[in-house]
Amino acid sequence: MSVLAKIVADVENFFKDTSTSAGKFAAAFVKLFKKAPTALQTVNNFIAQVAGLVTAAVALIDPAVSPAVADVFATMETALAAIQAAAASAVSGQSLLQALQNFQTEVPQLLSGLDIKNSALQALITKIVNIVVGECKVLIPAVESWVKQLEAQNPAQPTVTTTAG
Repeated sequence: MSVLAKIVADVENFFKDTSTSAGKFAAAFVKLFKKAPTALQTVNNFIAQVAGLVTAAVALIDPAVSPAVADVFATMETALAAIQAAAASAVSGQSLLQALQNFQTEVPQLLSGLDIKNSALQALITKIVNIVVGECKVLIPAVESWVKQLEAQNPAQPTVTTTAG
């Protein structure tokens, strides 16, 4: 079993008890703290889990042999860093929501543009991308709900203009 295949198998085993790791994290969080996790806690958990997977994949893929594949995973790393930065500085939540939505749409588009001759490698890469993007899709509704809560707590102030007279 290749190292990349082992990583995919480990990730699949981690997710096998629940439909998503976000759900698994939320259930464990409730048991431990007797309350549901915040959207930011769930996003940070997502980043912690997925970043290791993507970083390992980047380390395994030789850019000289598979430059397009290396580019996809490098783009995923950059997008995860953007999600992490948006989560760290989230005030309104809009930047975090936008980063997650960008990740959800851009990564599968990158994957669809790859022309990988090795079908086993193609299958492994597809699995990794599908797992990561699937987890991201689960987070988006939670972040959208959080953004709505923030907007309800802090309604936009009307702009007042004055004219000098």
